[in-house]
Amino acid sequence: MSGSIARQGASYRQGLVLGLTMAEIMLLLVFSLLIAIGVALATERVERQEVMQRLRGAEVAAAKSGAVVEEIRRFPRIAEFLDRTAARPTSPAAVDEFWRTLVESDEIVEAMQRRGVSRATLREGSEYFARMQQLKSAGLDPDKAVRGVALAAALDDALPGRAAADRTPEQLAALIRKGIAASEPHEEASPKEGHTWPPIINLSEAGGYYFASRSAELRPDFEAVLRTAVTDKLIDIGASFQVDVIEVIGHTDERPVNSGVSNLDRELGSVTLGANGVGVLQPADNAGLGLARALAVVKVLSAEPRLRNFRILPLSGAQLIGTDGRLTRWDEQGDVRERRRIEIRMRKSM
Repeated sequence: MSGSIARQGASYRQGLVLGLTMAEIMLLLVFSLLIAIGVALATERVERQEVMQRLRGAEVAAAKSGAVVEEIRRFPRIAEFLDRTAARPTSPAAVDEFWRTLVESDEIVEAMQRRGVSRATLREGSEYFARMQQLKSAGLDPDKAVRGVALAAALDDALPGRAAADRTPEQLAALIRKGIAASEPHEEASPKEGHTWPPIINLSEAGGYYFASRSAELRPDFEAVLRTAVTDKLIDIGASFQVDVIEVIGHTDERPVNSGVSNLDRELGSVTLGANGVGVLQPADNAGLGLARALAVVKVLSAEPRLRNFRILPLSGAQLIGTDGRLTRWDEQGDVRERRRIEIRMRKSM
């Protein structure tokens, strides 16, 4: 019995390796393989992450390169330079000079942007800047040009309508000199030196300026001259001498007016206010005829928008003042066209 047990124990020990059965050894092998596989998978995962990171970095770099390429395409000079560089060797000095030019150009663009000029304006205004450089090279100062524009605007404000646009620079300069001379104090002038009084505008029948016979109604051509040439002249005088009152004086010759009873006392108000025309006025003497004709001219000038800043007054000289500006000598009793006239004088308001 004891011998049988000993044989069985010896047989059992023959199936052990380092005290482990075959089943246990197989389990250890499988466990070792699993550990090796896990390590291999972990290593592969790390390597794959590194590859993905490098791939993302490459994509970012490609995107940046694409943006650079697009930017270069917007500037043909850079693309041309790069083409030349790729085609043949370029010296480092040339590359440095080209890069310095780019940097200076960028600084110029930034300076212009700080002054309020956009990049789009710079791109579109290359021809404009070239012309400005040509004008400057020819001696034209841009600052003087800006000042000239401001002076032109001031002249347009001072001279209504197209009074400034229709005159040459020399004529405008003469007007300015007259205005300065009129505004400065002057010593009493000698007869040779003249005076600074505004000139008198004389519109006589001898010069072709007619009223209806023994009436205050204006002929159409006379009215047209009042609205154009006479108005222009009054604006010039007003600007040159700084006067704002227009006095219209009606003069007649010495022939008596035989028209019965005058209605000026009754109708002057309605004509002045515009309720009636000057045709309703019936003067009975030369004083009334001169006043009625002066009022007819005043109504035409007052309706002119360019004269809205002036005070326009009618006066009568009747037959009392001759063409020489002196009291009449009562020796010209006949038809004297020169004496039948409208005189327009200007002065400063009180």
